[in-house]
Amino acid sequence: MKICFLGCGNIAQAIIDGLLKSGISSADIACIERNQQRIEALTKQNLQIIELENLATMNFDLIVLAVKPKDALSAEQTIFKMVPRTAILTVVAGLNIEKYSQPNEIIRAMPNTACAFGKGVTAIYAANQNSAGFNAAKKLFNKVGHVVTLQDEGEMHRFTSIIGSGQAFLFQVLNTYLQELEKITTSDQAATKSMFLDFITSLGDSFSQEENFERLINKIKSPGGTTQAGLESLKMNNLDKVLQDAFQAAEDRSIEISNEQ
Repeated sequence: MKICFLGCGNIAQAIIDGLLKSGISSADIACIERNQQRIEALTKQNLQIIELENLATMNFDLIVLAVKPKDALSAEQTIFKMVPRTAILTVVAGLNIEKYSQPNEIIRAMPNTACAFGKGVTAIYAANQNSAGFNAAKKLFNKVGHVVTLQDEGEMHRFTSIIGSGQAFLFQVLNTYLQELEKITTSDQAATKSMFLDFITSLGDSFSQEENFERLINKIKSPGGTTQAGLESLKMNNLDKVLQDAFQAAEDRSIEISNEQ
């Protein structure tokens, strides 16, 4: 599969990193990018840097549109003028496919940065889910993690808030943990970071053995103990609602961005 990325910001770079780790050859990935620092980083990965004008002379299974929302519609029109039979996969946030000039030919996806480690979770939608392009897009994202096929594009807003933005919410919580740990392990930062990494990965290990959070919590807490006291504080401060409000705010903003275009 040959892929071209138009725009190589954070999410595109995460997908590229994951694809390379999955065994995709760097020779099968081309990039169109204007930022010189990004070009230098992509070149170090042995990726081919091409100009937009070169698209008409090259054959790609997918062209991944990964530009800013304000640039997406004009970029899509330019691509279709140059290569009218191509498959465009857009990872542009908040922009419904009906906004594009040829919505029936657009495949929309919402990946997250965990794609870089082969652990991404990507929602994908298209009006025509039987096309070769749609199948190629699913194949691409299966190489870098998990794929959720949506039957209603409107579900993309909620998915964005939970999986896309939700990653950052968890990082914010974990940052608080790290700051507290650093207060009592100030002498050796490298050892602290290694300890914290084991702490984070152990959460995944625990869940892989017991996929029920209530039972996992019960293995740690004891009646009248320290964990019970902390859990009661979280409940009193309505942690669930805090997170649900964050998801809702992210979803509302996704809808606003869509309406702004």
